[in-house]
Amino acid sequence: MIYFLLLTAITVSIDSMICGFSLSLMKPKKSTIVFIITLIVLIMCVITNYLAKFLSGILTEKTASLGGLILVAVGIFNLLKKENEKLLMDKSLIKQTILSGFAVGLDGAIANLSLGVMGINQFYVPLTIAFFHGVMIYIGVSLPEIPFLSKLTKYTFVAPLILIALGLYKFSSFFC
Repeated sequence: MIYFLLLTAITVSIDSMICGFSLSLMKPKKSTIVFIITLIVLIMCVITNYLAKFLSGILTEKTASLGGLILVAVGIFNLLKKENEKLLMDKSLIKQTILSGFAVGLDGAIANLSLGVMGINQFYVPLTIAFFHGVMIYIGVSLPEIPFLSKLTKYTFVAPLILIALGLYKFSSFFC
Protein backbone atom coordinates (compact mmCIF):
# COMPACT_ATOMS: atom_id res chain seq x y z
CA MET A 1 0.00 0.00 0.00
CA ILE A 2 2.88 2.41 0.74
CA TYR A 3 4.31 1.80 -2.73
CA PHE A 4 0.91 2.58 -4.26
CA LEU A 5 0.63 5.76 -2.17
CA LEU A 6 4.11 6.97 -3.17
CA LEU A 7 3.51 6.24 -6.84
CA THR A 8 0.18 8.07 -6.71
CA ALA A 9 1.71 11.06 -4.91
CA ILE A 10 4.53 11.39 -7.44
CA THR A 11 2.17 11.03 -10.39
CA VAL A 12 -0.30 13.69 -9.28
CA SER A 13 2.46 16.14 -8.32
CA ILE A 14 4.33 16.28 -11.63
CA ASP A 15 2.12 19.09 -12.93
CA SER A 16 3.13 21.12 -9.87
CA MET A 17 6.70 21.15 -11.16
CA ILE A 18 5.61 22.61 -14.49
CA CYS A 19 3.34 25.12 -12.77
CA GLY A 20 6.11 26.15 -10.37
CA PHE A 21 8.49 26.63 -13.28
CA SER A 22 5.98 28.80 -15.08
CA LEU A 23 5.27 30.96 -12.03
CA SER A 24 8.98 31.36 -11.29
CA LEU A 25 9.55 32.86 -14.74
CA MET A 26 7.62 35.90 -13.50
CA LYS A 27 10.45 36.52 -10.99
CA PRO A 28 8.48 36.10 -7.76
CA LYS A 29 9.74 34.98 -4.39
CA LYS A 30 10.24 31.27 -4.90
CA SER A 31 9.68 30.30 -1.28
CA THR A 32 6.28 32.01 -1.37
CA ILE A 33 5.18 29.92 -4.36
CA VAL A 34 6.36 26.67 -2.78
CA PHE A 35 4.75 27.44 0.58
CA ILE A 36 1.38 28.64 -0.75
CA ILE A 37 0.86 25.81 -3.23
CA THR A 38 2.01 23.12 -0.79
CA LEU A 39 -0.24 24.51 1.94
CA ILE A 40 -3.25 24.61 -0.40
CA VAL A 41 -2.61 21.03 -1.53
CA LEU A 42 -2.27 19.90 2.08
CA ILE A 43 -5.51 21.59 3.13
CA MET A 44 -7.39 20.14 0.16
CA CYS A 45 -6.03 16.66 0.85
CA VAL A 46 -6.82 16.80 4.57
CA ILE A 47 -10.39 17.82 3.79
CA THR A 48 -10.88 15.06 1.23
CA ASN A 49 -9.14 12.56 3.49
CA TYR A 50 -11.71 13.05 6.23
CA LEU A 51 -14.69 13.46 3.93
CA ALA A 52 -13.84 10.61 1.56
CA LYS A 53 -16.98 8.63 2.24
CA PHE A 54 -19.27 11.63 1.84
CA LEU A 55 -17.61 13.06 -1.27
CA SER A 56 -17.01 9.86 -3.21
CA GLY A 57 -20.27 10.24 -5.13
CA ILE A 58 -19.78 13.96 -5.82
CA LEU A 59 -16.13 14.28 -6.85
CA THR A 60 -14.62 12.12 -9.54
CA GLU A 61 -11.28 11.98 -11.29
CA LYS A 62 -12.81 14.08 -14.07
CA THR A 63 -13.31 16.89 -11.56
CA ALA A 64 -9.53 17.25 -11.31
CA SER A 65 -9.36 18.01 -15.03
CA LEU A 66 -11.48 21.11 -14.44
CA GLY A 67 -8.45 22.58 -12.67
CA GLY A 68 -7.05 22.95 -16.16
CA LEU A 69 -9.59 25.70 -16.82
CA ILE A 70 -8.18 27.66 -13.90
CA LEU A 71 -4.65 27.36 -15.29
CA VAL A 72 -5.84 28.46 -18.74
CA ALA A 73 -7.55 31.50 -17.19
CA VAL A 74 -4.41 32.45 -15.24
CA GLY A 75 -2.30 32.06 -18.39
CA ILE A 76 -4.66 34.21 -20.48
CA PHE A 77 -4.70 36.86 -17.74
CA ASN A 78 -0.89 36.94 -17.81
CA LEU A 79 -0.83 37.29 -21.58
CA LEU A 80 -3.27 40.20 -21.54
CA LYS A 81 -1.96 42.24 -18.60
CA LYS A 82 0.23 45.27 -19.20
CA GLU A 83 3.98 45.00 -18.61
CA ASN A 84 4.30 48.28 -16.67
CA GLU A 85 1.81 47.40 -13.95
CA LYS A 86 4.39 46.18 -11.42
CA LEU A 87 2.17 46.69 -8.36
CA LEU A 88 -0.68 44.83 -10.00
CA MET A 89 1.68 41.99 -10.84
CA ASP A 90 2.90 41.70 -7.24
CA LYS A 91 -0.66 41.53 -5.88
CA SER A 92 -1.94 39.32 -8.66
CA LEU A 93 1.02 36.95 -8.34
CA ILE A 94 -0.22 35.84 -4.92
CA LYS A 95 -3.73 35.39 -6.36
CA GLN A 96 -2.30 33.48 -9.33
CA THR A 97 -0.28 31.28 -7.00
CA ILE A 98 -3.38 30.52 -4.92
CA LEU A 99 -5.43 29.73 -8.03
CA SER A 100 -2.60 27.62 -9.44
CA GLY A 101 -2.30 25.82 -6.12
CA PHE A 102 -5.98 25.01 -6.25
CA ALA A 103 -5.73 23.89 -9.88
CA VAL A 104 -2.76 21.56 -9.38
CA GLY A 105 -4.05 20.51 -5.96
CA LEU A 106 -7.26 19.09 -7.40
CA ASP A 107 -5.29 16.11 -8.67
CA GLY A 108 -3.91 15.46 -5.21
CA ALA A 109 -7.28 15.95 -3.54
CA ILE A 110 -9.01 13.57 -5.95
CA ALA A 111 -6.21 11.03 -5.59
CA ASN A 112 -6.48 11.40 -1.82
CA LEU A 113 -10.23 10.91 -2.10
CA SER A 114 -9.72 7.77 -4.19
CA LEU A 115 -7.24 6.39 -1.69
CA GLY A 116 -9.64 7.20 1.16
CA VAL A 117 -12.47 5.35 -0.53
CA MET A 118 -10.13 2.38 -1.00
CA GLY A 119 -9.45 2.41 2.74
CA ILE A 120 -6.10 4.19 2.71
CA ASN A 121 -7.12 7.24 4.73
CA GLN A 122 -4.50 7.48 7.45
CA PHE A 123 -3.13 10.88 8.53
CA TYR A 124 0.06 10.45 6.50
CA VAL A 125 -1.71 10.28 3.11
CA PRO A 126 -2.36 14.07 2.80
CA LEU A 127 1.11 14.76 4.19
CA THR A 128 2.69 12.49 1.59
CA ILE A 129 0.78 14.01 -1.31
CA ALA A 130 1.49 17.59 -0.14
CA PHE A 131 5.16 16.74 0.44
CA PHE A 132 5.61 15.48 -3.12
CA HIS A 133 3.77 18.54 -4.49
CA GLY A 134 6.16 20.72 -2.47
CA VAL A 135 9.21 18.89 -3.77
CA MET A 136 8.03 19.13 -7.37
CA ILE A 137 7.16 22.82 -7.00
CA TYR A 138 10.60 23.48 -5.53
CA ILE A 139 12.22 21.70 -8.46
CA GLY A 140 10.05 23.71 -10.84
CA VAL A 141 10.89 27.08 -9.31
CA SER A 142 14.58 26.14 -9.28
CA LEU A 143 14.71 25.31 -12.99
CA PRO A 144 15.17 28.95 -14.13
CA GLU A 145 18.50 28.94 -12.27
CA ILE A 146 19.84 26.67 -15.01
CA PRO A 147 21.65 28.99 -17.45
CA PHE A 148 19.79 27.79 -20.54
CA LEU A 149 16.37 28.08 -18.92
CA SER A 150 17.13 31.42 -17.21
CA LYS A 151 17.05 33.06 -20.63
CA LEU A 152 13.32 32.33 -20.78
CA THR A 153 12.65 34.99 -18.13
CA LYS A 154 13.27 37.64 -20.81
CA TYR A 155 10.28 36.46 -22.78
CA THR A 156 7.21 37.40 -20.76
CA PHE A 157 4.86 35.39 -22.94
CA VAL A 158 6.53 32.03 -22.14
CA ALA A 159 5.15 31.64 -18.59
CA PRO A 160 1.51 32.26 -19.57
CA LEU A 161 1.82 29.93 -22.55
CA ILE A 162 3.17 27.18 -20.30
CA LEU A 163 0.23 27.64 -17.92
CA ILE A 164 -2.24 27.59 -20.82
CA ALA A 165 -0.66 24.44 -22.27
CA LEU A 166 -0.71 22.72 -18.87
CA GLY A 167 -4.31 23.80 -18.33
CA LEU A 168 -5.41 22.52 -21.73
CA TYR A 169 -3.63 19.25 -21.10
CA LYS A 170 -5.34 18.81 -17.71
CA PHE A 171 -8.72 19.82 -19.13
CA SER A 172 -8.37 17.40 -22.07
CA SER A 173 -8.52 14.50 -19.61
CA PHE A 174 -12.11 15.54 -18.89
CA PHE A 175 -13.04 14.17 -22.33
CA CYS A 176 -10.97 10.98 -22.07
